[in-house]
Amino acid sequence: MKKCLSRLLCFWLMAVMLLSHSPRGAAYETGQPFSPDLSGLIKDPENRRYMQMMVDYAVRNDPAVGKTLEEGYSAVFLFEGCSDNMAHPDLSDISYYRVSAVCLAVRLDALGEPYLAYFNQDCSTLPDRPLEYGAWELEEVGEVGPATVCDGTYELYSIKHGGAYEALHVRTSEEDDKVSAVYMTPEGFVTARADQINIHTRNVNHTIQGAMWSAGCILVGAGDFGVFTELMESTYYATYDTFRTGRRVGTLTIDRQCLKQKLYALYEDTDAVDMLLAASRRTRPETYLNRCRAKETFPESKSLWTTKDVELMSLPCSNATDARSVPLAALTDGEKVEVVGSVVNPLGNLWYEVSWEGRRCYLFSGYAEEPGWFSRVIRRFFL
Repeated sequence: MKKCLSRLLCFWLMAVMLLSHSPRGAAYETGQPFSPDLSGLIKDPENRRYMQMMVDYAVRNDPAVGKTLEEGYSAVFLFEGCSDNMAHPDLSDISYYRVSAVCLAVRLDALGEPYLAYFNQDCSTLPDRPLEYGAWELEEVGEVGPATVCDGTYELYSIKHGGAYEALHVRTSEEDDKVSAVYMTPEGFVTARADQINIHTRNVNHTIQGAMWSAGCILVGAGDFGVFTELMESTYYATYDTFRTGRRVGTLTIDRQCLKQKLYALYEDTDAVDMLLAASRRTRPETYLNRCRAKETFPESKSLWTTKDVELMSLPCSNATDARSVPLAALTDGEKVEVVGSVVNPLGNLWYEVSWEGRRCYLFSGYAEEPGWFSRVIRRFFL
């Protein structure tokens, strides 16, 4: 009897140990990384990587986006200039054809994991003929062109566009129904707050020169209302059975960095475009490095070992919001690196400068360490 009990106790202890060390699926938590797989949707690798990186950054760092996902709504992103339409000889001419933006909608599934709920690359965040003055007028300003919403993150609410059909209203908040915008004038431009800015399907005349199809609203789809209905389902019908106006349905993040050079030509005013892009502006690499401090070069390189799977970056920052920092190499936990210097970036974080296959890379100091004497002996003689 005692032997049986002993065996049962041993089996029980072994089971507890195995369960405690077995891998467990963890539900997504706000602030964790998420990079949507766009490999089968966008051909251009640079645009694809840029969108994946910026969605990941917004999900990890933008509190409005994180809160929206956590509450079961959609985080909608519009990346102007990232559509494969930019490779088309006609559609790349944004002076006539506004089909250069990609629209993504991210949601959490029933298990709390983020997924890509909607994709459309025939979209636009730009009004038609922004330099056409006279159709609109601002108090104390006079004649202006149509409003161009500034880059940034806004809230979305259900509405009837022009009282006729379903759309999403872009707002700063539930209490504030206006958003930051730039209006072009004969003398230059003015910044003002615009209202009545919605997301809806575009007019079928989007490829006819001279046809007005957007006076400031953000457009999705290919002229088919059913396409926009898919967006509505991903942002609204998943929450409500029928369309009702005045309900918050998520956030909208606009990013036009990839179209900056074409916008300079379209608006004929670099200052106006820089104002439009202020909230999503990326620092040039050389400018970013000049802003770093406490730079140190080691007379002799020293060996460190990574403490987790990590990437070596092109700049001492881990995302494209501080600067255009991109991964140059992937390291595994416990991998040896030769550190030749260090630098403190503008956020106050210490990064190591690493020489890797003839390239200068950067590794976050929190992901590397110099082990103690026992670990050094083990690594030297046994690894």
